[in-house]
Amino acid sequence: MMSHELRTPLNAILGFSDMIRDEAAGLEGYNFTDFADDIYNSGDHLLSLINDILDMSKVEAGKYEIHPEPVDPRGAIDYAARLIRGKPEEAGVRLSVDMPDDLPAIHADERALRQILLNLLSNAVKFTDRGGEITIGATVDAQGLTISVTDTGIGIP
Repeated sequence: MMSHELRTPLNAILGFSDMIRDEAAGLEGYNFTDFADDIYNSGDHLLSLINDILDMSKVEAGKYEIHPEPVDPRGAIDYAARLIRGKPEEAGVRLSVDMPDDLPAIHADERALRQILLNLLSNAVKFTDRGGEITIGATVDAQGLTISVTDTGIGIP
């Protein structure tokens, strides 16, 4: 019952923002499409978080399933940086994204990857002093793809 109560309003938010995004594309002089994208992405992320919370009982019972699929790591990194962008600004911290244009696709659970990146970015903002820097990015070398979040914060022993 709780699952239905939480998911129904969020699905409505996602549906309405999707409609606004599609309609706003034809309005000149207004940037409603970006606003609708942000609303939609935030709602989508919130729904993912609620799904994660509701899935905790599956984890505790040993029945949680990861759904790996081909994922564009650049898209996941951009998503996380865009979703969190206001927090570094408020904290007086500079956030930058550093990655090549041609990252290879990876096989991962996209929702889990996005959540991991958001958690790492949130912690970086929380533990980096004003004037500090946070970088999220990726590199490719002979060993494969590395996705990283680095900061000038206090660090973890």
